Parts: sequence; structure tokens; C-alpha cells
Amino acid sequence: MGTTLHAPHPWPHITAALRGPGPRRVAIAYLDATALELLPLRAGDLLIVNAARAAVRAHATSPTALRHFVDAGVHVLSTPNLHTGLIVTPRYAIVGPSSASHSSSIADETAIVTDDPAAIAAAHTFIDTLDDTTDVDQAFLDNATAIWSIGRAVPLAGIGSRTRSDHDFLPTPVRRMFVRRITEYTPTADEQQVLETAHPYPRGTGGPSAKYQTQWLRLDTPDTGRRNRLERGDVLLQVTADTAWMHPPAVVASDPISIPHTRHAVAYLLRTRTDFQPLPIPDAIRALADAGHPNPRLHLDHRIISPTLRAALLQLWNL
Repeated sequence: MGTTLHAPHPWPHITAALRGPGPRRVAIAYLDATALELLPLRAGDLLIVNAARAAVRAHATSPTALRHFVDAGVHVLSTPNLHTGLIVTPRYAIVGPSSASHSSSIADETAIVTDDPAAIAAAHTFIDTLDDTTDVDQAFLDNATAIWSIGRAVPLAGIGSRTRSDHDFLPTPVRRMFVRRITEYTPTADEQQVLETAHPYPRGTGGPSAKYQTQWLRLDTPDTGRRNRLERGDVLLQVTADTAWMHPPAVVASDPISIPHTRHAVAYLLRTRTDFQPLPIPDAIRALADAGHPNPRLHLDHRIISPTLRAALLQLWNL
């Protein structure tokens, strides 16, 4: 085949190339419901998009389309600075539109399709180096759907934005933060089945490593009062049982899920960052004292009411 330029309407050629043998790896910034027809992806394929808050809120990336691909078994990742269209199959590398959408299908677009082995290898390398990614799981989709409903235009990476974007890891602003002493929790097989049935999330394999991940938190004696009960969007600082270490901030990503064969225990799904490390409690206390908070009470389970203390705690990880 060699190398071919398709213009001004390349999508039929792109879609045809995707219908060949897989697996397929796609990095395309934005997509709408039309993407389901333009990108015939299947289980085992990889899709990387820009589903940051700005892209979703501007309706450039559709949570409904993302949900379709996730339900189909596609491993979906989001990265906030993606602004390209790159597709790799076992036979082709395709450089084309940065949007799989109705607007793209009717616009004057171009795409280069090549079977050059060096180009295919370079395309795989580019995708493998996209390490600032997060898994698009059920919690991510729920949050994106809520953002979509706001529906107003904001700057996008590569479209009017003058700065690089960061992930919407923490709620803005952080209104509720808790310190909890925890012990390591690994669900049993029965518990894992119950938890994933109540709140499924993908276990992606292959492709770039996600910068954000999910984990389970177990509370054997959860608070019953609403004021201190964990809710979606709360920020949690977990302290080891020996009060020696404090884990990086985690965001509660689910409602409480009852653990089977227990009287009161519940589990929460947490979203965490993989690039942050725990801090020794003495170091954290000294840093907080220097910031004007000499008694942060990190050895006690409690809700942090002070906005300035919340900010100081997040600053320990430069958040």
C-alpha cells in the first residue's frame, strides 16, 4: 500500500482501516456520539482521549460515547493535554483528525495512512509515552456526566488554551476533608465480587500506565451522622494504624457499599494518584507547624473544618 493522503473527507478510509485485524490503539482528543460509527473498536482495544473537565464541559468529549466504549470492553484512558489524532493497527499507522465527531466528518480534514514499519513503530512509541493518564471507570463517567450537564464553553487544550492543563483530581473547591486511621484492606474473592457488582470499574491491561488509580477502603465502624459520614467527592487523608505515615490525598468515588457477612462494615471506592508517596507523620507535623498549624491532630479520626489547614495539608503534595 505504501503511504496515502486522504482528503478532504478521510473518515471512510480511517474507519475501513480500523475494521481490519486488531488490536487497535487510538489516541484521539475529542469525540461525540458519532465516534461509535467512526471508530469501530472492540474488546481489547485501547482508546485515549481528552476527557478533562474543560473538554467535557464544552461538549467536545461525550461521556455517553465513552461509556459505550467502556461497556464494549475497550480500555479507555483520559489525558488533559492530548490534541491529536493517531491510530495504530497491526497493519497501519494513521495520522488524522483530532476529533471523531460529526463536525469532523463534514469538515475539510486530512489523514495519512501508511504501512511503513518505522512509522508504525513510532506511533506505538508515542502512545506508550502518554503517561499522564487516568482510567475512565464508572466513577470517572459519573463525574463526567455531571460536568456535561453544565454545558458551557471553556478553553480547550490546543483550542484557545494558553497553558497546559492538569487533571481534575480534587474537587474545586475542597469543602470536606477527613483524616482516618486505616489498616491495609484486601477484599476476599466474595467481597470483591460484591463490590465490583455494586461499583464496577475496568482493570485495563496494556498501553500507558495510568497516573490515577482506584482502591477500596474498608470502615468497620463507619460514622452514622451525616456531618462525619464519607460522601462522594470528599478528600481523605489516610494515616497508618501506627500513626507513622500519612498517605497522599484520596477522593471518595462511591457511596458506601455494605460488605457481606459483616454487621456494620462498609467499603468505599477511592481515587488516588500513583505518583505521590506517603509522608512520615513527624515531617508532616513540622511542615504544618511552619505553615501556622501547630496541632493538626493527625493521630485522630476527624473532619478538618479549617479551610487554611485543608490547604496546608494539600500543599504537602504541592496540590
